[in-house]
Amino acid sequence: MALISLKCPNCAGDIDLDDSREFGFCMYCGSKVMITRDVNHINIEMSVKDQRASLKPLAAAYCQKGEFSKAEEMTKKLILINAADADIWRIDGVCELMKSDYPFSNPPEAAERSLENSCVLSGMNYGKDFVERIAIEFLKEPASHGDV
Repeated sequence: MALISLKCPNCAGDIDLDDSREFGFCMYCGSKVMITRDVNHINIEMSVKDQRASLKPLAAAYCQKGEFSKAEEMTKKLILINAADADIWRIDGVCELMKSDYPFSNPPEAAERSLENSCVLSGMNYGKDFVERIAIEFLKEPASHGDV
């Protein structure tokens, strides 16, 4: 048995009800209070969490394999779910960078924005040298092109 804390819709009094019951009464005004369980809300929250947990490593894998369009598609979804994740912004920035031509004398604005967001969220300093370093590190890593 667990207690559910809620407010009376009639008098705004604090009510603690047993979660095994479908209704209770407000001890302040006597109003009957129905307990409804929002199953859809719980499923949505779990779905978002599951989506983030599975898409993030998949986006990184696609990026490593050079499939930047697929990786970027996933990072855009992930940013909508959690825009405060520095790793997702970094993957997105690398995808934007790699879709452009090297050398990056003038990196794409979208890449700079994503990499800057990554730096801000992770507490790193951002600058043109950072963009260049990210690109060089990525190009040094062996990447096999193909399906994940």
